[in-house]
Amino acid sequence: MSTLEQYRNAVKDYAVRGVNYLFHNEGDEHALIIFTNIFLNAKSTIRIAANKLCNKEVVNKQEYIDSLKVFLDKKDARLFILLTNRPTAEDIEDQSCLYRMIYNHPAYKEGRIQIKDGQGKSFHDKNGAVVHFCIGDETMYRIENDIVERKAIANFGDGKTAGVLNRGFDKVFASINSEVNLNEYYDA
Repeated sequence: MSTLEQYRNAVKDYAVRGVNYLFHNEGDEHALIIFTNIFLNAKSTIRIAANKLCNKEVVNKQEYIDSLKVFLDKKDARLFILLTNRPTAEDIEDQSCLYRMIYNHPAYKEGRIQIKDGQGKSFHDKNGAVVHFCIGDETMYRIENDIVERKAIANFGDGKTAGVLNRGFDKVFASINSEVNLNEYYDA
């Protein structure tokens, strides 16, 4: 069994069981493994803080899109996305774009998905570096502390850190009035 396959199996096991274990991960493949496991195991709420949430290496991969769709298919699932920068029409014109799935999903029409534009503002760590993160419910998270190399830490059973991230995200999200309306992209 390859090292990547071992990593995939360990992440899946820890995610299903909600184990408080800190994973270090780096690169596109590891990011995809962590994200899909957060999406597949979250029960009610996912919060994502990212730049544009458009890239072919991770976000627009079918595995990422399909696992997020599985989450959104849950009756009361809610997704909150806070972007540093609003995507351009060119960013989301690809047929395999995550935003196309979101726009076409019933959860979007039902108002269970909210996307806001931070207009260039982003989250930073204690050293001032930009961080992106994803939080699943009250215990799962992936914090990308090197957005170029996609180096991150992740955990599936750490309510303390997830709680801090949730409170910070919710405070900033509530303060931003610039909603991203996907109708502007796809109904134009």
